[in-house]
Amino acid sequence: MQRSYVAELAAPGHKVPVRACVDEPSQPIWLFPSVGEYPVYGDFVYDVMLADERRMSRYTRAVRRFAPGRTVLDIGTGQDAVWALAAARAGARHVWAVEVIPKSARIARKNIEQAGFADRITVVEGLSTKVELPERVDMCVSEIIGTLGGSEGAGPVLRDARERLVKPGGMFIPHRSVTTAVALDLGSATGGEPPGFPPAAFGFVEEIFAAVGRPFDLRVCLAGLQDVPKVRERSYLSGAVEVEPLEFNGDLRPEGVDTAELTFTRPGSFSGLALGMRLWVAEDDVPIDSLFEWSNWTPVYAALSEEGLPVRPGDRFAFEFTTTMSDDGVHPDYALTGELHRGSGPAVPLRWDSAHHPDGFRESFFHRWMFPEA
Repeated sequence: MQRSYVAELAAPGHKVPVRACVDEPSQPIWLFPSVGEYPVYGDFVYDVMLADERRMSRYTRAVRRFAPGRTVLDIGTGQDAVWALAAARAGARHVWAVEVIPKSARIARKNIEQAGFADRITVVEGLSTKVELPERVDMCVSEIIGTLGGSEGAGPVLRDARERLVKPGGMFIPHRSVTTAVALDLGSATGGEPPGFPPAAFGFVEEIFAAVGRPFDLRVCLAGLQDVPKVRERSYLSGAVEVEPLEFNGDLRPEGVDTAELTFTRPGSFSGLALGMRLWVAEDDVPIDSLFEWSNWTPVYAALSEEGLPVRPGDRFAFEFTTTMSDDGVHPDYALTGELHRGSGPAVPLRWDSAHHPDGFRESFFHRWMFPEA
């Protein structure tokens, strides 16, 4: 059983009540903000990324395979400049390492110099969509895949790189991503009431609010959902479907409408969707699947029903998944509209909206749970 209480966190100009949870090993599921869409990376986030052995091994193989003799663009190099250094060590002629967060760029320069590659790696501070390079490169490597495939802006950012920064026919790592969805019984996952944020997550929520300039209905992840197979088995009510395909070495279209249908395979209480991503780092790789194996990409919760809707095997949820660009031109806004079809009775309409920086706050029932009125 989840044990939650109401605490406070800082928002620009005032305090905001927040649903907190007891931070102890017995809590299987807790909330964590989806941080990659905002400039709030810190040591904890970088450490989690580096600890992801599946992610690291797939990227390492691909960079070692394709970087030798090529010029390389590393978008979002981060403070450790992991793939810029890997490309240089693999024999890349030169690497342009782009980083938008000033502190991370400064640390990356120091790490590159200490590693002895300052002559072959140039750190470029800024957005890749705004910078200019002295040459077009042969290859682009990036780790801007989000908790949803395109949520960190991979679509428009890598499309811009193809148009301006990479030679015609140049190679992209990763090769492809999709967003994935599975029907979820949240009560079964948590053992009771909806989860809250552990105190360790408060700072990330505060930084996101500060980056946008106000509290808003931010996107949240269900941390721990990947970690325990028994939790997944009892809370996933269907197989997974794919939406938002992004072909980084093909025709890259970051905006659009995808249709999908989930068929329930287990009885339960349908509360919403767990959303994740599949990532093919190289074309011939087995994909990383964030819904069914541990990774630093944590499933996002799309809350659809406050009380939960009883479902049985054979019931269906048909939906449209819409991706449009927010007004920053980089980060997508998502909308999901669908109908639950059960054995008898009328179809039940359901909707979920998740913009990058929406105007509203506490507009959904789930956000009112997370951020209760004082």
